[in-house]
Amino acid sequence: MCPIDYFTMIRSKNQTFDLRVHIVQYALKEGIRAAQRAFQTSRNTVRKWLRRFEKDGLPGLKEQSRAPRFCPHRTPKAQERLVLEQRARTPGFSARRLKREFGLKPSIGAIARILRQHGLTRRKKRKYQTKRDLRAIKAQYAALTHFQVDVKYLNDLPHYWPQMTRLGLPEYQYTTRCIKTGATFLAYGSEISLTYAQLTVRRLLEHLQTYGIDTREVVIQTDSGSEFDGQAMKKTDTGFTHTIEQIFGAHHRRICGNANANADVESFHAHEEPEFFNVETFRDPKDFWSKITTYQHYWNLARSNSYKADQTPLQILQKDNPRMPPEILLLAPIDLDTLAASQASQVGHDLPVAPVLLAAGGRRS
Repeated sequence: MCPIDYFTMIRSKNQTFDLRVHIVQYALKEGIRAAQRAFQTSRNTVRKWLRRFEKDGLPGLKEQSRAPRFCPHRTPKAQERLVLEQRARTPGFSARRLKREFGLKPSIGAIARILRQHGLTRRKKRKYQTKRDLRAIKAQYAALTHFQVDVKYLNDLPHYWPQMTRLGLPEYQYTTRCIKTGATFLAYGSEISLTYAQLTVRRLLEHLQTYGIDTREVVIQTDSGSEFDGQAMKKTDTGFTHTIEQIFGAHHRRICGNANANADVESFHAHEEPEFFNVETFRDPKDFWSKITTYQHYWNLARSNSYKADQTPLQILQKDNPRMPPEILLLAPIDLDTLAASQASQVGHDLPVAPVLLAAGGRRS
């Protein structure tokens, strides 16, 4: 006759644990041999659960971990601490980039496991639909001919904002990114305006002409913001589009309702914020310009891009145009407030080429 009735087993939330409890109770009352026959198991099984019950009580009948007590290939504690230290310095870096940038000994999988165990990873958003992959199309462009321009608000960044207000640092970033290479050029100002957008694009196009690039082949893509003539009722002879098309012979293209159309420049913003603005602390404005220049040069010359086959912008440029000097990627971030003041002091309407001092990012007092 079965020592456990059907109703008792079916109502159990943990049938395995309850079965062991009944085996132990039956063995204590009837003996090990009787329990063996009643539950159709071996005497060793009955003895095992009886001994665990006598030693630990009911907790001893619960399932125990089967993980090995010693793992010979486990990451040493010193290496684990080094991974956590480097991640603390660069919280925006993934396991793959931590491995590549700092030469860490653990594998990418081990680094990812360490970050996950310490709660330092973010759950990826589920992709319900694969977006259109434009890599093949973008790869056909000539280097430094197709650019995306956008403005990033810096006055809503929690780590940067107190420093911005205390040191008088820029509030807005005018970002220009090459679609083919990923090379990025930065300009900063205290306002979002048509004048600052014109200064940004004019400085870029003059820089390209200096290195022999025909600006008639250049395409500048923006959204429909007012700083890019997006809300202008009619064309003027002083607007953003006029500067691009009439003065330099380039082409201005606006995106219309496609949120993914400016993905390249938005991708830079997504990486720049955790890698730079969320971690850097500045002593004074000069320190800000020094550090943002270093970060832009790092991005253009040394930082590989997994979206572009783990190549740096410099490597892509050299493959596409071996004769192009690498110095073309060294156009430093500039202070548009100072550049605008310099332009206002000139006679006439033509903007002067930005001097070296302005390229270094000196702010007016």
